[in-house]
Amino acid sequence: MRFIGKANYWSGFSGLWMKECGSANFFIPGVLGALVSPFAFMIADQHLQSFALVFSLSALWMAFCWQVVKLQAQEGAILFPALKHHVYKQGGLILLLGYAFNALAMINQPVLEVICSMLFASAYCGYFFLLTQRSSRHFKHNSYFFMLLLMAAMFFGHQPTTLAALAIPPSLIALYFIFTRQKNCHWHPEAYQTYLNNIQTGLLPVHTFTPAWLTQKFRHFLMPMSYFSGNLLLQTFQLFVLAGLLAIIAAVFFDANSQFLMMFMDVLTIMVAIFVCWSKLQTRMSWDQLYLLPIYSSLTSIKRAYHIAACKLALCLALYQLIIILVCDSLSALQPYSVYILIFAGSVSSFMLCIALGSIVNNTISLSLSCMFALVLDSALKTYLLEHHQAISSVLVMFGYCIAISLLLLYASKKVE
Repeated sequence: MRFIGKANYWSGFSGLWMKECGSANFFIPGVLGALVSPFAFMIADQHLQSFALVFSLSALWMAFCWQVVKLQAQEGAILFPALKHHVYKQGGLILLLGYAFNALAMINQPVLEVICSMLFASAYCGYFFLLTQRSSRHFKHNSYFFMLLLMAAMFFGHQPTTLAALAIPPSLIALYFIFTRQKNCHWHPEAYQTYLNNIQTGLLPVHTFTPAWLTQKFRHFLMPMSYFSGNLLLQTFQLFVLAGLLAIIAAVFFDANSQFLMMFMDVLTIMVAIFVCWSKLQTRMSWDQLYLLPIYSSLTSIKRAYHIAACKLALCLALYQLIIILVCDSLSALQPYSVYILIFAGSVSSFMLCIALGSIVNNTISLSLSCMFALVLDSALKTYLLEHHQAISSVLVMFGYCIAISLLLLYASKKVE
């Protein structure tokens, strides 16, 4: 206890924020988003500007909420009160730095637009943080809450005053929580079960809202990947499908352009890949246990089937993304066919790159960083090829990139543990 009390602000930083997927998969994207957000505001598309800022701040807040859940699940928080204060100090400094980086957007953007977006993210995330402090069980709704914020930023990104108005209700509720707080963030036995459930289910709700026969067919189609992921795989796929439908609504009623929708769907594709890789790291299932089932002849065939299932999922996600973009473009003007080939191939390659890297690495920090690297690399390559579009040469470059990813995936299939 005395050590914790005398420790500096950053003692145990990597262990708290970057070792567990629950925190790292929010913290690392939030930090990267905070670094990229000021540059996103140089782009003329207001949807992308607000989305980048809200995504960054929300991810950092969600990482902080995860630490609150963890504190409620640990008896050590009672034995060592300084531990709670230490976590709160680090969380406060992280949020402060996140706000500082996002505030740099005011250099290139009207102050009112930046403040409204920050107010919107702060109001809802602050409310959710106080709610999680009261009881960890509320954290099971974090996936819906996080998606709600991103959807609102996508719909009303070009209307900063609307975002500010939407921030009023959660602000009032948050003030009520502050003035009536009692025994916030205290240990209780249910919190430990919530903590374990969040680890095993990937911070997603338990129910899939899908008929049993459809769930069975989905799992069989993606076997043995579904063996490791369970309902997590179906839940992430459902969120991806729902996000695509909402993207069409954003294009029809809120004038969201195809460039923003493409980036939005790319982010969701990487999120699906993160959850898939995460499930393999967190699950108690192993390759040896799967080998005991009378399905595969050898361990090598199991690992090969896993990556074939990953290819199937990548094709399904990329095809759905392509359909969404085609529907949105049909409302205005269709682009050349080579553009859609680039979008489709880029989405497949980014997902497969995440799966390959996730099969090679064996810890959460490397997994999160690898997936963020895949997102940045894919977005940069795809944006460059689309901006300097030449039908034949651009497709050939993307084709070569896909071959390189396929070779990496083949190497990963031999290295996967």
